[in-house]
Amino acid sequence: MTDSPLVLIVEDLDFWQDALSEVLIDAGYRVCCAASHTEALHALAQDTPRLAIIDPVLDDANRRNRDGLRVLQHILAECLHIRSMVVTSSEPHRIRLEVANISPDVPLLWKDEWDDDRFLAVVGDLLSAKRI
Repeated sequence: MTDSPLVLIVEDLDFWQDALSEVLIDAGYRVCCAASHTEALHALAQDTPRLAIIDPVLDDANRRNRDGLRVLQHILAECLHIRSMVVTSSEPHRIRLEVANISPDVPLLWKDEWDDDRFLAVVGDLLSAKRI
C-alpha cells in the first residue's frame, strides 16, 4: 500500500520499535525504523516519511544522551515537510522543557502512560494538519 503515509520511528529500544510499528502498521501506515542519530539521518536521506516519531534519548545506558533531540532539530531545520512528535519515558520535566525550547508545537507522549488510541489520534492529527 504505497499510498499510505510512511512513518519514521527513531527509537533505540527494540521493544518500543516493535510496539510502535505494530500499532502503526495495524492502522494502515508504512513504517521504517532508526535506532541512532546516524541511522535516522540516513533514513531521512533515503526515504520520504511524512511523520517522525522520536525518542529524545537514544542510548538507554546514558540518560543524558539527546541524539533524538538532535534528530528533531534536524527535521525542523531541514525537512519542513515532515511532521514530528516525541515519545519518551525519560525525565518528564526536563524533556518537556527541552522539547518546548526546540519547538513548543511538537506533541509529546509518555511511554509510562501509554494508550494506543491516544497515540493514533495524535498521529492522525499530525498527518491531516496542513502546513502553513
